[in-house]
Amino acid sequence: MSGNPFRIGGSVVGEYFTDRAVEVRRIVHALVEPQAKLLVVGPRRMGKTSAIEMSLGTLHRRRHPALAADFSGATTLADLGTRVLQAATRQLGRTWSGVVGDLVNRLRVGVSLAPDPATGQPTLVLGLEQRRAPVEAQWDTFGAVLDAMDRLAEEKRKTIGIVLDEFQEIHRFGGEDAEWHLRGVIQRHKHLSYVLAGSRESLIVAMIGKNRAFYKLFEVMPFGPMDPEHLGRWMDSRMETHGVAAVGVGRRVVELAGPRTRDVVQLARAAFELGSRKGKVEAADVERALDRVAEEEDVFFGAEWDRLTPLQQNVLRALGAREEQLFAQATRARYALGDTGSVASALELLANKDLVVKTDAGWAFDNPFMGWWVRRNALPDVGVIPL
Repeated sequence: MSGNPFRIGGSVVGEYFTDRAVEVRRIVHALVEPQAKLLVVGPRRMGKTSAIEMSLGTLHRRRHPALAADFSGATTLADLGTRVLQAATRQLGRTWSGVVGDLVNRLRVGVSLAPDPATGQPTLVLGLEQRRAPVEAQWDTFGAVLDAMDRLAEEKRKTIGIVLDEFQEIHRFGGEDAEWHLRGVIQRHKHLSYVLAGSRESLIVAMIGKNRAFYKLFEVMPFGPMDPEHLGRWMDSRMETHGVAAVGVGRRVVELAGPRTRDVVQLARAAFELGSRKGKVEAADVERALDRVAEEEDVFFGAEWDRLTPLQQNVLRALGAREEQLFAQATRARYALGDTGSVASALELLANKDLVVKTDAGWAFDNPFMGWWVRRNALPDVGVIPL
């Protein structure tokens, strides 16, 4: 076989997808069960969106109505409503004809027709007046969109499964009030099932806490790392089926890039490219591939680095040097980190920028390739030469 056996970018399905059978089965079940409410929580780049796409593919083959709308990057609440409408016309159209007209007849807000950016087919868009309306009015509009979906499902005598990906973005449109609005909308629907997926774990944990809107509303499914042994074997097998010998390479890829699935696959892809010419991938190729990925993203990492304060840069240097005790006096003196309060504040700000993440073992780089870049480019500034 020719071509690279690993794919990154967007959702990954088909032969490029592995494992996650339990998660996919659970998502499928939630999307067909009337009034089900499942919350899928896991870090970015772990593979949630791909698992959702696999689940939707299963349901589409069964001709069961289901759709997914991504809330990330939306500017207004009206945008969220438009994304649901676009997903409905695009994905429900595979099951039912005339979805656009059906929704127009059931909507109680003004919409217009526009080409779907994904398919070019006519789809529904909320008007500019909705985007300019006060937040409270936009919440009513968003609720009206989902109400129309519920009425459509009732008349079709079906349950429509709806995935709201990166749902925690609603917090930007009203904080806790937005959470209560969404809870109220979800609870009044009898013919929809909901799967909400999100990656900002600390925010989501707060949103489902006691005295918050989503307390005990959802069944929660953590979406964690894939089994490293399975993932390593799968990568070796993929390379072998594409004509490149690889023994134990997958395990080394997981060691260097884990635990997030996309990072692992990105490194495996680069390692395959390096080894494909000689028909064999070795452990040394994985190290070289890590250098290559970091070099390819040098402009991005360099720009991110330049936006940081000197203290934040020094904290990343300490992490790059694998210092285990960031708050210890010796570490703070070695990297000019100041007092413990300054270190804590810097880590919080870096976490908010998605540059570091808190783990059971302490703090780590959110992106392993940026960690590699820091070790190669910033540690020599303080006399540390990475091996």
